[in-house]
Amino acid sequence: MEKILIVSGNKAASEALLEFIRGTFKCSPKIVESAYQAKTHLESDLMTELVMINSPLLDESGVEFAEYVTGNTAANCILLIKSETAEKIEERAEKAGIIVVGRPFSKSVLYQIVRTIDIALNRSAELYVRNARLEERIDEIQTIDKAKFMLMEYKGMTESEAHTYIEQYAMNKRKKKSLAAAAVIDKLSEQYL
Repeated sequence: MEKILIVSGNKAASEALLEFIRGTFKCSPKIVESAYQAKTHLESDLMTELVMINSPLLDESGVEFAEYVTGNTAANCILLIKSETAEKIEERAEKAGIIVVGRPFSKSVLYQIVRTIDIALNRSAELYVRNARLEERIDEIQTIDKAKFMLMEYKGMTESEAHTYIEQYAMNKRKKKSLAAAAVIDKLSEQYL
């Protein structure tokens, strides 16, 4: 995890969180003091992965901003708040997808939470890449099937003949089968459509 935003109106807490994140996760988080500054940053950097809010902020309590983060960005959100307040907003935060950490807390608790988010983000990124590959493969199969169908319809070939034709065309042109199928579709479209 590289893109972390720390939002805190308390300079000492900001520095402590900065040192903790830098030392533990080997990244350089951005620090802002208010919800307004944080919103501006989030609008300019859509790749922010985690927003850590040390409540209260200079311009609001922090709860509303945490809801803004989870509702309007792809970033995860940790809200550091007094334990008494944490209990009061627990249900509201859970519905919004906000991770609430009551103060005071230990570094090990914060480490475990941030590490869990990091692991989940990495896993999610892997699944996204796999899904993109599967979608690409489905598109390739659909293109090949469309080319076969057009060869069968306009050239009177059987499915086996159409399949062989596309494979041969791909070998002759030194192209991927899906690219060869797209070229066949283009040629047949020009001739018959």
